[in-house]
Amino acid sequence: MKRIKALNKLEFDSSESYGTVYGQYKRLYVYIELGQETEYREHPKDDPKTKYRRFINCTVEYSESEDQAEQGIYQYKDTDVDVILYW
Repeated sequence: MKRIKALNKLEFDSSESYGTVYGQYKRLYVYIELGQETEYREHPKDDPKTKYRRFINCTVEYSESEDQAEQGIYQYKDTDVDVILYW
């Protein structure tokens, strides 16, 4: 399970099952091919000001910069990852 911040509010709001979204994971930029959206269950450490969505069986590709991500240049790829997308 990876917690990934959407790159902006529009990316978060427009995310849907089997769609795509850009985000940030730690200091890397990511491009995510989303899987099925499932119910997100709140956790005690969740920030009440933050919105969360859960997707299963996603593909996440990692880039060192936003430009590389937009150009489709990725250094690493994870498959079958469950993602908690937040904004």
